[in-house]
Amino acid sequence: MLRGVRGGILTCALALCALGAAYQVKGNLDLIVGQDESSAVDLRNRDKEHALFARGENPFDRMEASQPPWGYPFGLVLTWPAWPAVRAYFAAVNAAALAFLMWWAYREPRDAPPEVRLLLAGAVFAFGGSCTATEVGQVSIVVTALLAGALCCDRAGHPFLSGILVALAMIKPTIAAPFAVALLVAGRYKAVLAAAIYGTAAAAVTWMTTGASPVHMLQQLAAGAAKYVDAGTLGVMDLLAAFGVVSSAQVALTPLLVSVPAAALMVICKHSLPLTFAVAAVWGRLWTYHKSYDDVMLALLLVPLGVIAFSTRSRAALVSFAAIGVLTWIPGRLLARADIQMLQLVVWPAALVALIIAVRERPDVASQHLRVEHLHA
Repeated sequence: MLRGVRGGILTCALALCALGAAYQVKGNLDLIVGQDESSAVDLRNRDKEHALFARGENPFDRMEASQPPWGYPFGLVLTWPAWPAVRAYFAAVNAAALAFLMWWAYREPRDAPPEVRLLLAGAVFAFGGSCTATEVGQVSIVVTALLAGALCCDRAGHPFLSGILVALAMIKPTIAAPFAVALLVAGRYKAVLAAAIYGTAAAAVTWMTTGASPVHMLQQLAAGAAKYVDAGTLGVMDLLAAFGVVSSAQVALTPLLVSVPAAALMVICKHSLPLTFAVAAVWGRLWTYHKSYDDVMLALLLVPLGVIAFSTRSRAALVSFAAIGVLTWIPGRLLARADIQMLQLVVWPAALVALIIAVRERPDVASQHLRVEHLHA
């Protein structure tokens, strides 16, 4: 690279790191000592759920709970100390998860100059939605770190640990469920087995602890989730409804509308787990209820795009990387705008397609960086 280009990349990397630091300072102040109603609100609700579970009660009988049955044992780890000490404790866990994501992003582009590595680390750090995730005590960053850890374990030849990390990430299935599908499509059967065993065992512990009927508890979970079908940020069906293509009553079809093409893309990419995870990131973000605090899951698309962009000099991949960045690094107030969310609905799938095309054009480079063994014609 020319010295001027490398200097520009370094400047961008440092700017992103500074932006991410500002977001996290604000988010952690709200999480640990904030007195507003929204400060640590999700952590507070999760803490109440886990306290009920620890007392042997079914949380769904006492409050508007949100945890899947298999999530409660791991959830106790995330909310271990009593309130309010749990606020500082979760802040430390959240910071460790974010640091791991940055480390993962930094080491992904093999043989890249340090400024490129720092740029990818900064790109993950500077998600505007991560500020909100931190201040309300959401688990999005922790879940995304677990999924990145699953990729690391897969690369290191530890399939059972990879599967367990995906199973732990299923504490938030609206993010993690497509990644579990990715393991299956990519033929990681040992990982799938480990995830299934852990999930079954964790759910059994919950049902035995609370004495709740498995069917009844799952019905309660589904009923609670149904309230959020048409909430959150704009979805694909919301966009179609806005243009009169479908009625607002059909918004509930979003999971099917997103899942079918996403599953087809996964099959095309099945010989690379990082690529199937990139598909899962877009699938997971679009298929159901989310707010901008879950945008961090797109790190699993953004980082592979950055790796391919800087290793192949693909203009399409570079533009896609920048476009995703611009639409995720902005502050939460802008992320709440409907026009920004509509742009995201277009840019995220387009960037995914650009990544797959770039990989197909340079399979030699992709095989080195994204472990692509073979691509279908």
